[in-house]
Amino acid sequence: MAVLAMEKVQILGIKKDLNKVLQLLQKKGVMEIRDFSETTEDEVILNAIEKEDHDTDYIIANTDFAIKALTPYAPKRPIWAGKITLTPESALGTIKNFDYRKTIKEVQSTEEKHVAAQNKLHALATEEKLLLNWENLRFNLDTERHTRNVRILTGEIAATEYEAFTKSLNALSSLTNCEKINEVQTTTYVVVVIGNEFMEEGKQLLAKHKFQEVELPSHPMSAKERLKAIALERSEYQSKITDQEAEYKELAKSTENLQIVHDVFTWQQEEQRVREKLKGTTYSFVVTGWIAKQERASLETELAEISENIHIHTIKPDNDEDTPIQLLNKKAAWPFESVTKLYGFPLINEVDPTPLLATFFIIFFALCLTDAGYGLTLFIIMFVILRFFNLPKESTGLIKLLMWGGLLTIISGYFFGGYFGLTIDQAPSFMVENGAFKGQIINATAGNGPLTFLILAFVLGIIQVLFGKLIDGIWKIKQKQYIDALLDSFLWIYFLLAIIAFGLASTGILISDDYASLTKWLVLGGVAAMILTQGRKYKGIAGKLGIGILSLYGLVGYLGDILSYSRIMALGLSTGIIAFAMNTIAGLAYELIPYVGFIFAIIVLILGHTMNLVLSALGAFIHSARLQFVEFFSKFMEGGGKDFKPFTRQCKYILIQ
Repeated sequence: MAVLAMEKVQILGIKKDLNKVLQLLQKKGVMEIRDFSETTEDEVILNAIEKEDHDTDYIIANTDFAIKALTPYAPKRPIWAGKITLTPESALGTIKNFDYRKTIKEVQSTEEKHVAAQNKLHALATEEKLLLNWENLRFNLDTERHTRNVRILTGEIAATEYEAFTKSLNALSSLTNCEKINEVQTTTYVVVVIGNEFMEEGKQLLAKHKFQEVELPSHPMSAKERLKAIALERSEYQSKITDQEAEYKELAKSTENLQIVHDVFTWQQEEQRVREKLKGTTYSFVVTGWIAKQERASLETELAEISENIHIHTIKPDNDEDTPIQLLNKKAAWPFESVTKLYGFPLINEVDPTPLLATFFIIFFALCLTDAGYGLTLFIIMFVILRFFNLPKESTGLIKLLMWGGLLTIISGYFFGGYFGLTIDQAPSFMVENGAFKGQIINATAGNGPLTFLILAFVLGIIQVLFGKLIDGIWKIKQKQYIDALLDSFLWIYFLLAIIAFGLASTGILISDDYASLTKWLVLGGVAAMILTQGRKYKGIAGKLGIGILSLYGLVGYLGDILSYSRIMALGLSTGIIAFAMNTIAGLAYELIPYVGFIFAIIVLILGHTMNLVLSALGAFIHSARLQFVEFFSKFMEGGGKDFKPFTRQCKYILIQ
């Protein structure tokens, strides 16, 4: 349970061993490679990855394109199967035995034909939609529209304007005419003939009656004949698309192989990028980066097996260089790293908060859910996912955390009497007879239950806040900051405990009011100590006392922190109340709807409780995490550490054993 100690190292060797060194580093994934340092003045960039007749970036981009094109047609892997799991050797074997270049070219060719066919179908559909309004046109579509004597216009006009427009046009000349071709709703489609010598007057009439010209496609046939031709062409292209989809389905059998190819070349691309950072001589190389101290001995041993000419030594980091952070936690605490990483990483000189938040987080999660039925459901779902689904390791942490949260919620629900929102009166007799409600200590929806729940939330908040200050003090002692630990951490713990004791004694709760006078003096002593010590780092008596007095305002912050824990009670109550409401609605549906009421009741129960479980579990996770980030971490951790990013095999589609 620690932030691993890191060191910056250089690996020096002969250039002929570079390939094996990079392969080893990528396989082990224990070193974050930063840059290269020169060994002599003969500085050259080392060769990038050895290529056959391909470019890595080109292959990755085209493989990704082929995978996306084939995915809709590929055989579906069962959801529990997860990603393809292979050894590095079998993945590399796929590269050798699978002609990915040919497959990619075939996919590209099919995609081009498919897109062309779809575009043609779209164009035909657009043309057909246009010509349907002109099906009764009496001349061919390629008829000359502008002759020596007249001009023929095709267009549309509002149906309300047609009569007036036709009358005005006919009055203009015997060489002008307007013929109705079709009328659809409020639009009339017309052919207008205007003599050339009357074009100016004709244009004025067209504008006056808001005539809109329509350009028709040119074909040596009538509109009706063209519509028949479109139907034939569309059938042909639809047949082509069917054939192309059959080609896709056949090519899609290679989707998994393409995914393997994509990820293997991604490894090589990463190796290439590392090489591009390297500078050296014709004969040597130096790789510079960060590694956990505990990994160094193992790496040295394996480097020595490659060549006796390889040497690794520690170097001093640059003055402005941040040390990367890598967390190491035991099996029980490891799943809670998913919570810590949502917040960020601690600094290299700070404590890893993961094992410290674990107990609090899981208890808060269970209290926010407070329903044994929901807890059991959540536990079973997460257990099935862990047991039967092939998940990457980084995903299993969150699943385990939720599974444990479900398990603790079962215990929490027993003490709160929460079973899918059922009351004792609603619960089946076997539950009551077997003592399901005997352990109920708090009824969160009746009597003093909500108040008791709220007090419990505040007590947990006080414990966690004080624990945070205790961690701060212990960590400062480890850093040999003894005065700061005493006056900035332990003094605050004393002061807060004194105030709590005074409040309990004054009200006679837990502490007899006979001790009220004593606890008052303990509080006043704390006030005096705060005023005299909290401004010690400032100059001048006035400055020291002024800051000391202002430090008492920090009590408001602690009060706000503790009040924030009331959200535990609020979420716990809402889970039970919504569950109860769903049961009530289902009961009403069953009683009031004849014959099929039970069907509606089942639907309400399934959908209602599913929704409530999802939203309540999400709220429990988010708000429990928030209490850690804002109220707990702020007491002992600044955060802002940089994540350790080792040089390793990055996979998008497959898992490497």
